[in-house]
Amino acid sequence: MNTVGVVGAGRMGSGIAQVMAQTGYDVILFDISNDTLQVALENIKRHLQKGVEVGTIKKEQLQNVLTRIHPTTKLKHFITADIVFEAVVEDIDVKRKIFKELDDRCPHSTILATNTSSLSVTKIASATENPYRVIGTHFFNPPYVLKLVEVVRAQHTSEEVIENVVNFLKGIGHTPIVVKDSPGFIVNRISRHFYLEPLRAYEIGLAGIEEIDSAFKFFGLEMGPFEVIDYVGVDVNYIVSRSIYERFNYEERFRPVYFQAQLVDAGFLGRKTNGGFYEYIGGGKKVREFLKRGKISYKFGKKFLNLADRICSKLRVQSDSLSNEQKIVVALTFSMIINEAYNALMEGLASEDDINLAFRLVRFPAGPFELASQIGLRNLVSFLNLAMDEFLSERYRPSLLLVKKAI
Repeated sequence: MNTVGVVGAGRMGSGIAQVMAQTGYDVILFDISNDTLQVALENIKRHLQKGVEVGTIKKEQLQNVLTRIHPTTKLKHFITADIVFEAVVEDIDVKRKIFKELDDRCPHSTILATNTSSLSVTKIASATENPYRVIGTHFFNPPYVLKLVEVVRAQHTSEEVIENVVNFLKGIGHTPIVVKDSPGFIVNRISRHFYLEPLRAYEIGLAGIEEIDSAFKFFGLEMGPFEVIDYVGVDVNYIVSRSIYERFNYEERFRPVYFQAQLVDAGFLGRKTNGGFYEYIGGGKKVREFLKRGKISYKFGKKFLNLADRICSKLRVQSDSLSNEQKIVVALTFSMIINEAYNALMEGLASEDDINLAFRLVRFPAGPFELASQIGLRNLVSFLNLAMDEFLSERYRPSLLLVKKAI
């Protein structure tokens, strides 16, 4: 491969373009807006300059990288591309329209790859006459830092295309993991509970936003769940949650929370709008005033509290520094992440080793099955069963595979 096409010059598209140009490929970067293309080029230049400052890029390389990126507002220029990466808005109709156009304009040898994080690659591919060459390549943000790429095998993707894409990604220094075409794939599906459980805990008045975020930092995470949502975009996080919820036939464990949609409607989208759950002022931040609320006092069973404490201790959290409510949120979140990993494993989404590797590559402290070994499978099953009773919710029903493994 010599020439790479990228459709969409937003944060992800420009990041993919930067990665490809840095590894020596000529890049055709498409967007419908010239202004967006110019902003993308400026951002790429800024990222490269930071690389020069920290010594990861030589000064003389910077201009060479920039000259390899060719902006365009015309899809017809992709006629020379060997592979095209689509990175536009997470909307199935928009993506299908783009892939139909790419299929019409690109030679049959061109591989067409979508960066969707939650949508059906098979459905996107069905908009083309040549679905065998359509594949999912889900990069993580920012792609010049995070090396994981989930390579999604759609229903008609050819083995040759999968092999070529895997080898190509290895060649640019990334780590491809091949997965089934399933809602959210590995990371977005399993890690959905890293957001949904804290959001739910806030929604029912169990704990506050800052209280929850601070609890997770005891586990070694740089940011808590609300801080991460603000970083990636409140709207982006909500769209993915809603997509996974719909594709799983509205299963309770994936239900988004209403107040997140309200933030999106109000335009509070996170750091990109100077505020989401937090307001960002100067170098600091504070929770938005209207999101501050009093806690509701819940009475929990002694066995449930003891298991929450035990799980936190097994995770090497300094349990004595956390309130009971914080321990419950942390224990529920990691238990549900592990539980979802067992569901994904049971469905043949990916291997246990690949699921663990995927989480380590996105800088999670450990893989879900590694966490399960720390906590103990019987502890997990007992805690989830008690959570169903404590919260009167089927969302906490243990995975069949987890239960069978725990016996």
